[in-house]
Amino acid sequence: MKLLQNSMTMALAVMCSLKLVAGNQACFQPATPSCLYGSLTQPYYPPNAVCQDYMIPVDIEYTNVAFNATRWGDDNGLNNFLDVLTTRAGVYNSPPVGLASPSTQMATVNIAATFCTPKNKNGKEKTVILATHGIGPARAHWNAPVQPESYNFVQYAIGQGYSVFFYDRLGTGASDKVSGFDNSIFKAISVLQSISKLVRKGLYTGRLGKPEKIAVIGFSFGSYTTHGAIAMDPSIADAVILTGIGFNMTGINVNGLLRSFVPRVASLQNSALYGDRDPGYVTWVDKYTQIWNYFKYPNYDPVIADYAETAKQPYAITEFLSLLSGPTDASAFKGPVLAITGEYDYIFCDGYCGGLLEEPGRTYYKNAKYVPYIHPGASHQLFLHYNATGAFQVITNFLNENGL
Repeated sequence: MKLLQNSMTMALAVMCSLKLVAGNQACFQPATPSCLYGSLTQPYYPPNAVCQDYMIPVDIEYTNVAFNATRWGDDNGLNNFLDVLTTRAGVYNSPPVGLASPSTQMATVNIAATFCTPKNKNGKEKTVILATHGIGPARAHWNAPVQPESYNFVQYAIGQGYSVFFYDRLGTGASDKVSGFDNSIFKAISVLQSISKLVRKGLYTGRLGKPEKIAVIGFSFGSYTTHGAIAMDPSIADAVILTGIGFNMTGINVNGLLRSFVPRVASLQNSALYGDRDPGYVTWVDKYTQIWNYFKYPNYDPVIADYAETAKQPYAITEFLSLLSGPTDASAFKGPVLAITGEYDYIFCDGYCGGLLEEPGRTYYKNAKYVPYIHPGASHQLFLHYNATGAFQVITNFLNENGL
């Protein structure tokens, strides 16, 4: 029976990929499990690449974070928590998360990943772009199956000669699930550090073997993860790319974001998709909430916004709450750094990024070649706006100009 189920799942994945390539919107239907980004198999593979999927046991050592508030079991409890948390300063003073005892812990977790390398090589394939997605998508953030010629970063990077390694963060996609009350940016940082070391050794890179250089790229929470990993261990990469990023607290309205995300318990929103996660995993309530936070009208295709909503993954509440708790000083890194954010980023620029990318990013990377870039017309999800390929070009040009 298990073999039959696996065969059916693979068949659905193949059919779904073919439908997507043909532009068929049937792949958006919730009854099609392969389109929901919870399996090891991707719904689409770039035709210009040789790709291989892996389930990787990853050893991690991380700062232990405790959730100090009452753990809820339904949306009433979640709403009460958010009500208290976003009340004006000085009324409630107990932080919702803090260091736990013991202060550090170790674990082994299974991480789902895909490695793609160009079919036609030009010498750049030995540079591996190691990609960490953010809150909301799974690893298909980098490998969009809808209109891939316009929105698929992996396919674009492969076309420029680069290899790409992208993975589901802990708690998302096909990777292991841990409690949403315990998952945090510190676990995410350790996962990235460990994966980078494995890739550096030539493990999980197919026939490519050992890469010559690694460029780490993140999106949103994944950019904060990438930044924290580099701050703690600059040896894990030769270049850093931070997309959907902002360090200037002038643009980060934490209470506003907690409200605009309109969080709901994910397993109660859709038990068929998210029933394997505890109530600490939440998601926004509908596609218009995602559009509010991630897109800028009219600079996106509504069909692509529908895709993003169908492909969304829940996030751990402690990931959200620990986002700004990671290390900041990356002065030990001396390589090139690109910080690229949409002009109208709602999440990290409070709706407009002009004047916010220079500092404190340049100070954090004071010994690196720090390049801030504001991508015109886009909001937070800059890879799903009409000019996404323009952002892709900025990224690959940055790598090329810096010898990668």
